[in-house]
Amino acid sequence: MRLSRWLILAALLAIVAFVGQTYIKRQQALARDAPPAPPPLETGINGRASDWVYTQSDGERPRVTIRAKSFRQVQAPSVMQLNGVELQLFHKEGVQYDLVRSAQAQFDIVAKSLYSDGEVDITMPTASKKDSTEDPLTQGRIVKIHTSGVHFASDTGKASTDREAKFEFEQGYGSAMGVDYDPNSRELHLRSKVELHWMGKGPGSKPMLIEAGEAYYRESESKVFLLPWSKLTRETLHMEGAAAIVTLDKGVIKEAFSQSAHGVEDDPGRKVEFAAETLLLTFGQDMIIKEIKGQQNGKLVSTSNAMRTTVTGDVIDLQFDPTKKDSTLTHALAMKQAVAEAVPLPRPGELLGDTRVLHSEVIHLNMRPGGRDIDTVETDGPGTADFIPNRAGQPKRSVKGDRIWIAYGPENRIQSFKTINASTRTDKPGMPAPPPMLTQSKELLATFDPKTSELARLEQKTDFKYEEGTRRATADHATLEQAKDLITLEGSARTFDPTGSASADRLIMDQKSGDFVADGRVATTRLPDDKASSSALLSGSDVMQGRAQHMTSTEHNQKLHYEGNAVVWQGPNRVEADRIDINRMTQAFEAHGKVVSQFADKSSDDKTTAEKTPTPPVFTVVRAPDLVYSDETRLAHYQGGAAMVRPGLTVNGKELKAFLNDKNSSSTLDKAYADGAVKIVSTADKRTRTGTGEHGEYYTTEQKVIMNGGDSLLVDSVKGQTRGKQLTWWSNNDRLLVNGVENRPADTLFRKK
Repeated sequence: MRLSRWLILAALLAIVAFVGQTYIKRQQALARDAPPAPPPLETGINGRASDWVYTQSDGERPRVTIRAKSFRQVQAPSVMQLNGVELQLFHKEGVQYDLVRSAQAQFDIVAKSLYSDGEVDITMPTASKKDSTEDPLTQGRIVKIHTSGVHFASDTGKASTDREAKFEFEQGYGSAMGVDYDPNSRELHLRSKVELHWMGKGPGSKPMLIEAGEAYYRESESKVFLLPWSKLTRETLHMEGAAAIVTLDKGVIKEAFSQSAHGVEDDPGRKVEFAAETLLLTFGQDMIIKEIKGQQNGKLVSTSNAMRTTVTGDVIDLQFDPTKKDSTLTHALAMKQAVAEAVPLPRPGELLGDTRVLHSEVIHLNMRPGGRDIDTVETDGPGTADFIPNRAGQPKRSVKGDRIWIAYGPENRIQSFKTINASTRTDKPGMPAPPPMLTQSKELLATFDPKTSELARLEQKTDFKYEEGTRRATADHATLEQAKDLITLEGSARTFDPTGSASADRLIMDQKSGDFVADGRVATTRLPDDKASSSALLSGSDVMQGRAQHMTSTEHNQKLHYEGNAVVWQGPNRVEADRIDINRMTQAFEAHGKVVSQFADKSSDDKTTAEKTPTPPVFTVVRAPDLVYSDETRLAHYQGGAAMVRPGLTVNGKELKAFLNDKNSSSTLDKAYADGAVKIVSTADKRTRTGTGEHGEYYTTEQKVIMNGGDSLLVDSVKGQTRGKQLTWWSNNDRLLVNGVENRPADTLFRKK
C-alpha cells in the first residue's frame, strides 16, 4: 500500500518536472520570437501607428476615406503626418470615387483637411462594372491629374493647388497653373495658362490644342468653359476669341462656341478666314470641321490663287465636307444685310478683272470640289450686284434683280450672271462723265469671257427698256455684245430721243456713236429742226417720217439710209424709192430705184379766214429711177428718165431738174428743167398743147413753158403745130413766141375751126 503511494508521488513529481521544463522552453521560445521594444516617442508626438484609415460619411453614403501605410500624430497642433497616402473622394451617388495618391501628406484633424507638398496623382475612374449604366456625359472626362502642393478638404472632398498641374483624359492631355477640383459637382477649375491637347478617336484624327487664360471643366455636362480668352489650333486651323465653350461627345470635341472670335484655316492654295461676335464650330468624325455658324458681324474670307472672296452678314453659316482628310468648304450662307465681294488678285501676264460685290438679305455661296474655287452664288430674294473696274477706262456696272444666280468656272472666273425683274446701270468714265446707261427687263443673262472674266454678252428679255442720256429704247429682247459695244433690240424694237424715233422688228445700236441699224418694218420719225434752213423737200418745220424694210442711222442721226420699199414724207411732201439717203449735215437727199416724189403747194386759203372753203392742195409728182437733192441749191435732180406731173401739166425727159422754193412760198416748185427727148403736155379748158424737143423748161409762177434744143415742136389741139428753134408759151393764155433760125424760118400749121 505504501509502495503504491511512493509510486504515485514519483509520477506526480515527474509530471510536474515535465510541465515545468515545457513551460521554461516555451518562455524561452516566446522571448526569442518577441519583437524588439519600440523606441520612445519623440518630443511633441502623441503616437504612431501603421495602416491608418480615416472615414467620413453622410449617413450611409461615404464621402471621404483616407488610408496611409503609416502615420504619426503631432501633439500640437493636432496634425497627422501620413506616408503612402491614398484618398478616396466619393461622388454624390457614393458608387464612384476619385482616387488620390501621394507619398506623403499632412492631415489636420481639427480642420479636417489634407495637404501634400510633394507629387500627387488624382485618378478619376469611370463607372464600376456593377454600375453598367454609364452616364454618357461622363465619357471623355479627365481621368488623371498629376501635380503637387495639393490641399484636400475632407468634409467636402474638394482639392486645390496653386502649382502647375498636368492631367490626362481619355482623348488627350493638358496642363494648367493652379487647379481646383470638386468631386461632388465633378468640376475642374484650371486657374491660368491652360493647355488642352485633344485627340480624336479615328486613325486619321489630328490633335487639337485648346488654350485659355482660365478654364472650367464640368464633367457632368461634358463641357469646357474657357475664360477670358481662348485659342483653338488644329493643324492649319486657328481660332482666337474671348470666352468660349467646348462641348464633348464620347470623348471627342463636338462643338466649340466662342465670343468675339476670328479664325483661319490656311492650306496650300486655299485660305479660309472667318469671324463673328459669336462663333459656333461643329466637328464631325476625326474632329474635322463640319460647320461654322457666326452671329453678328459674321465674316468669311476665302483666298485662292486668283481670287479673294469676302462674305459678310449678321449671320453666316459655313458648311464643310467632314468626310475628306482635311475639312473643305462646300457651302457658305450669309443672312441679314449679306454682302459677297470677289476681288481678283494680280497674276503675271493677265489683265485685272472687275471686283464683284453682291448685296442681298440672303446669299448662298457653293464651292467647287476641293473648296478652293467658287461654283455658284445665288440669293433667296432681291439683290444688287456691282461690277467695279480695277483698270482705267473700264465702265462700272450695277445690276438689281429679285433673284440672282452667278456661275463660276475654274480659278474663280465668273462665267454667267442671271436675274429676274432686272434693272442695270452702267457708268462710263470721261470728263465730264457721260450720262449713265440704264436698262430694265423681266429676265437678264450675262455671259463672261472665261479667260479674262470680262463681260462678253448681255441678254435681256421681256419688256426691255433702255435709257442713256436723252436716248431711249424698248423691245421684247435685247442683246449687248460688249466687244463691239452693240445693243441688238428684237421684237417691237423702238429707239427714240428728243429729235425723233425709230422702230423695227430688229434694231442694232452702237453705244459709243449712237448709230443704229434697223431691219423689218422700219418706221422713223424726225421732229422739226427750226434752226436748219429748209426747202419744201426737207422742211425743218415739219415732222419727217420714214418707212422701209432696212434703215441705218449714223453720225448722231445725221445720216439716214432707207432701203426696201422706202418712203419718206413731211406733211404732204413724200418720196418713195428702193433706197433713200439723207444727209442732214449737208442737207442732201438721194433716192434711187423707182423714185416717186410728191410735193404740195400751199393751199390758197392759208392766209384767208377760216370761213372760206379750203381748196385741195396742188401736188407736183415726179417719177424717175434716181433723185439727188441739195438744199444749198434747192435743186432736185432726177435722172434715168423722169416724168413730172402737175395739175394740167406733164413733163417727161431723160433727166429733170426741179428747183424748189423755200418753205414760205405758196408754191413748192419754182421751176423745172428737162433734158433729152423732152415732152411737155399742158391741158386747160379742153385744150391740149404738147411740146417736144431736147430741152424744156417750166416756170410755175408764170405757168410758162419753153422748148428748145434741136427741132422743137408744139402741137396745139386748137391751133395746130408750130416748129422752131425755141418755142415759148403760157399754159394759162394763148401767148406763143417762136424764134426761127436764120436759113429756116419757123413753120406754123393752123387748123380751121
